[in-house]
Amino acid sequence: MKMIALITMFLDHFTRVIYPDIYVFKVVGRLAFILYSFLLVEGFVHSRHTGKYLLRLLLFTLLSEIPYDLAFGNTLFDPQRQNVFFSLSAGLVSLLIIDSKKVATDAKVLLIAALVTVANLFHFDYYYLGVLQIICFYIFRSSWWKKVLTIGILNVFYMFKIATQAAAILAFIPLYFYNGQRGKKTGLLYYIFYPAHLLLFWLIKRILM
Repeated sequence: MKMIALITMFLDHFTRVIYPDIYVFKVVGRLAFILYSFLLVEGFVHSRHTGKYLLRLLLFTLLSEIPYDLAFGNTLFDPQRQNVFFSLSAGLVSLLIIDSKKVATDAKVLLIAALVTVANLFHFDYYYLGVLQIICFYIFRSSWWKKVLTIGILNVFYMFKIATQAAAILAFIPLYFYNGQRGKKTGLLYYIFYPAHLLLFWLIKRILM
């Protein structure tokens, strides 16, 4: 599942950064964030060290920002776009809030609403979708059709921002065949790949231009 997520993300970024006319890659690329959202929830459910998990995400949030801004904004700092690790980190924080026994229900709603607002105001990748999709994967993890329905609606609605976003629901095809078993441990490979391939794409774009 991680490999499918990585490949679809790679194709999406390849098209967005280097060859924007390859429409099929844009469509295939829409699958990536649903898969990464699912994998984050799986990691949260099975992790015994959620604090370390969050610290790892926050570390790569910082390490990925300059490569992300270079690749998509051709600048070292672009306040109008934040990399996907911001979204994944916000999603994980929302799960920690939901799972907390020390926070009242009303406070949980307010805190998650604040996270969604922050994601929108500070232009996290996928904005509100980044947080809400992860939440849906978590709270409906025992119901296949509730996941499909809620996440499908969120992605169709997001077509107002990205015209091809409805194609993201095709990610439920590989998810349907997911056997729930953990794959081989890959350490930080999939984390490092994100800033590394963005930096590579930026260098290729600079050469081609």
